[in-house]
Amino acid sequence: MPRAEEPEGINRSSTFFGAGSGATDAKGSMMRRRAVIMVAGLLLAGAARAEEDALAEEMARNPARFEARAIDLIAGFGGPGGLRLEGIEAHVALERAGARASAMRRFLAMDLDADGSVDRNELATVQHAASAQGRGRMERQFAAADADGDAVVDAGEMAAAGAAAGLAALGEEEAGLLRAMLRLDANGDGALSVAEVSAAVARASDAT
Repeated sequence: MPRAEEPEGINRSSTFFGAGSGATDAKGSMMRRRAVIMVAGLLLAGAARAEEDALAEEMARNPARFEARAIDLIAGFGGPGGLRLEGIEAHVALERAGARASAMRRFLAMDLDADGSVDRNELATVQHAASAQGRGRMERQFAAADADGDAVVDAGEMAAAGAAAGLAALGEEEAGLLRAMLRLDANGDGALSVAEVSAAVARASDAT
């Protein structure tokens, strides 16, 4: 029997193998997505475990200090139900803002001509009125802020110095530890109470 002619425009290799190749690509893409999700899950689990370990270590190091600091934080930044994540973030932001403002204020006090920058002549003038220790501190701060080494601390460098001071005052490790305190939220209502902190510290003390 003569072979029936195939409809014009159909290419077996493209319709059959092309579909198979597309399915294979889709399957591979799905497998890659699953692998990425699994790796991300493992990383998050590892990070959570590290936070828990750091929290336990901090409580064990000085239980009374940890409890007092947590209670102060709850009193200062918690609501009626206790301390929530937004309260912790507010504390972190305020601490960093205070340190940032102090660092920038020091440079603004040296900006004698109010042009928004501090050069070495201005630094030298201000140093005359400072103690020996103060002169050394000013020199060190000026050199650290003068990122491009042009002997002028401009507005951008002042802002960068302020940001660095903020992170130095309360770094990401400490901020992470503060956020991890919410793991002590025993009833799972999203807020940490004084009673929950005290209970957690008592458990940690009993375990050591």
